[in-house]
Amino acid sequence: MHQPKNKKKTLPLMNKIKDKINQEFMMAPMSIHLIFTPHQMMSKIKLMRLSTLKKLKLLKLKVKTGTQMIKLIKFEMSMMGEMKFFLGFEIKQLREGTFINQAKYLQDMLKRFKMTELKGVATPMVTKCHLALDPNGSSKKRNKGPVDEIEEELEQTRPSKLTTRQQAAQRHKSPAVRGKNVHVSVKNLQYLEYKELRDMNPYLTPRNNRVGDKRFHNKTQEEIFYEVYVPFKKGVAPQHAIDTGKMAASRYFEEAYAMCGEFGLYPIMELNKDYDIGLIHQFYATVHFDSDGAKTFRWMSHERLLESNLAKFGSALGYPRLPGVDANGWRCHDSSFSQPREVLENLYIKGWGVPGKSADLLPTWDIMLRVYRETIGPKGGNLDELHLYEVDLMANSFAKRGTGEKLDVMDYIYNEMWSCVMEKKLPSYAPYIMKPIEDTWVDTCQTSLLHSIPLNVTSHEVKVLRTKRHNAPIEDVAPMDEKPPSWASKLARRMRQIFCLTSAVNTTRKRAISGAPLLPISGALVVRHCYHATANF
Repeated sequence: MHQPKNKKKTLPLMNKIKDKINQEFMMAPMSIHLIFTPHQMMSKIKLMRLSTLKKLKLLKLKVKTGTQMIKLIKFEMSMMGEMKFFLGFEIKQLREGTFINQAKYLQDMLKRFKMTELKGVATPMVTKCHLALDPNGSSKKRNKGPVDEIEEELEQTRPSKLTTRQQAAQRHKSPAVRGKNVHVSVKNLQYLEYKELRDMNPYLTPRNNRVGDKRFHNKTQEEIFYEVYVPFKKGVAPQHAIDTGKMAASRYFEEAYAMCGEFGLYPIMELNKDYDIGLIHQFYATVHFDSDGAKTFRWMSHERLLESNLAKFGSALGYPRLPGVDANGWRCHDSSFSQPREVLENLYIKGWGVPGKSADLLPTWDIMLRVYRETIGPKGGNLDELHLYEVDLMANSFAKRGTGEKLDVMDYIYNEMWSCVMEKKLPSYAPYIMKPIEDTWVDTCQTSLLHSIPLNVTSHEVKVLRTKRHNAPIEDVAPMDEKPPSWASKLARRMRQIFCLTSAVNTTRKRAISGAPLLPISGALVVRHCYHATANF
């Protein structure tokens, strides 16, 4: 490396700087390395062994050389102890040597990107095998060293090998019962935990003989049956077959009836099948959906393991599957998320209705919603709102009307049935599930289900859709650029309606128009109008 010409003058200066710093620091000798570059000199001070823990102050030193004025700026230092972390590295200084790992850095990165709860994937590599120079190929045991200690720390940061139920039990344990065996109900499992539990195929292992009830393959299925599905008061989501003859004979249903035929809904509307609620609950508690292309699913019926797939299921309901992705019609579950409710604004009576609500729909779309809820989209909860893929079903029906394309009925039923299983919803499609149960039972046992086991049959009744009265459209609707009424004005109007002040105000306005003397809106007047409105009602 090139050095300046005044090297002989600079070397004595080095010793002077070294002596001066030693005097200021009052410590053991330290090493100073000076690096010379063209036309300048930089100093790098390396502190080796500090003999004191008190703070040290370095005074300003000025050294004049032939090319550069070097200034050592005043700063403070303190003894922090042995280095353990540096730039994301965890450092272990042992007698055998210094060992570096990034366990804490990786753990922080997992927490930062919220990946600590994700499912871990096993590495196809032997982690407990220690290689040695042995020509015979045998492994030699050795004493635990610093590398083993680091491996044990890394082992703690790896994803847990406990099962979903064990992890949930560890999370639900309180400090008072930590270390005891705490049972966690499957009903209290979170969505991802319960989904992971249901995604595991229980039929890959032999049946657990410790389960007293032979209707279940393992203890988990028995718990799901009694803890999730039996407590439902309704049992299953209500469904009815639809009298299509009455729809065809009425002009009120004319447009909706033609749309049902265009979408291929007649077979599912006319299907009438009685069912056993106990068998439906057993189906939902034991079913496992495979991830193969045929969409195979297996379940327990009574004490038998049965198997079917989407093609057989569709044939039983009158919808044979055709080869091809789009050969069976348009679908609603292609996207991972449902559409916003605002896409339904064209389905409501002008001036009425709120997108996402079931009230004030146009007559045709009110009929279609009732048809869907009796067939492929049953609901057992809030009927006043449209949720999730029910919004897509209505929006796609509006977009696909008149095109001649059919709805993929079986794809919609299969995805909603899967959602009922994973989200612990009220069981749906009881009449439709009863069809593959009976058909598969006959193919497996060579006898009918009715002659094999006693059934508690629930009737699947036929429903006649009623004619409803609808609000007339409001033509003078306020333009969209005007501000909507505030919450205060809405609250005031609602309070007037509740306390019958609207009637009193209208009476006062009529008197003002006719020239009659005005009456104060007193409490007696309010009571009289309330009584009058109640009597008329």
